[in-house]
Amino acid sequence: MQMTERSIRVMVSSQMSEARNVVIVTGIPGVGKTTVINSAVEKVKTDHGEDVLVLNFGTEMFEVASKAGLVKDRDEMRKMPTAKQRENQKKAGEAIARKAEKARVIVDTHTLIQTNNGYLIGLPEWVVRAISPKTVVLVEADSEKIAGRRSNDPSRARDAQTAQDIQVHQEMCRAAAVAVGTLTGATVRIIKNREGKVEEAASELAQTLME
Repeated sequence: MQMTERSIRVMVSSQMSEARNVVIVTGIPGVGKTTVINSAVEKVKTDHGEDVLVLNFGTEMFEVASKAGLVKDRDEMRKMPTAKQRENQKKAGEAIARKAEKARVIVDTHTLIQTNNGYLIGLPEWVVRAISPKTVVLVEADSEKIAGRRSNDPSRARDAQTAQDIQVHQEMCRAAAVAVGTLTGATVRIIKNREGKVEEAASELAQTLME
């Protein structure tokens, strides 16, 4: 069967959309997510000679809104109308997908954000469909350890949470990650950041990035 130029473009587009290069890495505050990410990026560079682009979703949102002339600083972001917020989130996801066409990408973000009125979804449907991740990684740690890290970190003001509250938060994040997988076909992986064994967690994340 003779293929038209249009059918070739559609086929190439389909192949590109399946070449997923984005791994979303999440974890609640105090879990050590940033350390695991940085160590994994170093490991990929050392072992495979490849760079991994680490993107913070909040930063991507600000860059999109700033270029569109919607905001001048980050404080203005939360004052945007809800409809504009959603539109901006989707555009930020699309910007990430474009960057992932040329590089392996980690999206550093929160699955859920705890508010006074319950949990706010950090990865709504219109965002994850735009990003189309291959895997959602949940970096987890023992709830007691997280509580201890938070109490010993004077550089960051965090609301006090019991170990039980922290465990519930982590379980809720698992549910949200599974929802992302259901919507996008992404796999969901839990990586334990055990005390004193960050290199083990980083190795698991590096493996996920290279799969």
